[in-house]
Amino acid sequence: MFKKKSLISIVIPAAVLLASCGANFQSVENFSKTRKIVEQASNDFAEDIYQSCLRRTRYVNLVANNGISTRNTLRESCETTERPDSEKFKSAVSILINYMEALGAIASGKDLSLDNSIENLGQSIKDFSIRGEKPNANVVEGGSQILKVLSDLVTKKIRGNALQKAIVCTNEPIHKYVTGNSVPATDQNGFDLYEPATGGLTFIVEDNYIKGTLRIEADAINNYYEDYFLILNKLDAPKINQSNYQLFVDQITVGDRLTADYNKSLEIVAEKEQAARAYNQILLNTVGTHNKLRKEFEEGVKPQDIERLCQVNAKVSFKKIDDEKMKRIQKILNEYVASVKPLVEQVDRAF
Repeated sequence: MFKKKSLISIVIPAAVLLASCGANFQSVENFSKTRKIVEQASNDFAEDIYQSCLRRTRYVNLVANNGISTRNTLRESCETTERPDSEKFKSAVSILINYMEALGAIASGKDLSLDNSIENLGQSIKDFSIRGEKPNANVVEGGSQILKVLSDLVTKKIRGNALQKAIVCTNEPIHKYVTGNSVPATDQNGFDLYEPATGGLTFIVEDNYIKGTLRIEADAINNYYEDYFLILNKLDAPKINQSNYQLFVDQITVGDRLTADYNKSLEIVAEKEQAARAYNQILLNTVGTHNKLRKEFEEGVKPQDIERLCQVNAKVSFKKIDDEKMKRIQKILNEYVASVKPLVEQVDRAF
């Protein structure tokens, strides 16, 4: 059965493939260690969609009119909106995770199975929304194409060149699903041109979590502490004498404590925001790495053969993975692990 892992699992196929060839590369070992950290960070990030709402309930002024009922209403909203959104995000990520796990199973010669049926995964694409916003057409199309390949891998027990085929034929769907865009164009030097995300997983993190969930939390913090700062500002600073000295000191102490609590609350939000941007960069690095692997597998195969392969399940002979190709794949993996390591650490610190 599949266990949920992070999208960093996207390079498992190549790692397993290298290991299955008898190569004992340090990159494979490092990758395995990194993956476990990102797995937890990925789950924590999805959970924070819900936890952020719960944190906001702390910043309801209970001494105001209907303060307690306002807090209770907000907590109910967390249960009916943010908690389901958190689960929807996990389901959306699990589509890619299940697919990558299937590739890893193929590479190691294991049988395939799923915790969820293909129908349930397909329904999760249709139901996917965060804060009421649905993904764009590219995301739905990309997710559906990934599920089609996943279905073939699981139900038809495809073997042979299945690993190479899956990486080649799902490169565009994966790019669409993560970024919401079509496959990037290439500049004159052969480098991929990635457009800003417009509806994929990275867009949801940026637009709905950073600019939505966390901004609402920051506004709640500002409004809460502003009321107390206004009260302190209205208090006339007494002329210091022996009788009112302690009152003056107490006012300063309260102001200092409020300021410290206020700053700490906003620092938590800022740290979550930085972690979310790091998480997005992990996803983009993952997409880029998958694209590099796709180019390695496509080498020596005619474009018309690749197109036919991805449309009608035709058989295509891929170039043998010789020592030189292995070195290039290893380099891709090493660069990937090096690029995501500090990002993983940043996400881990925030959660």
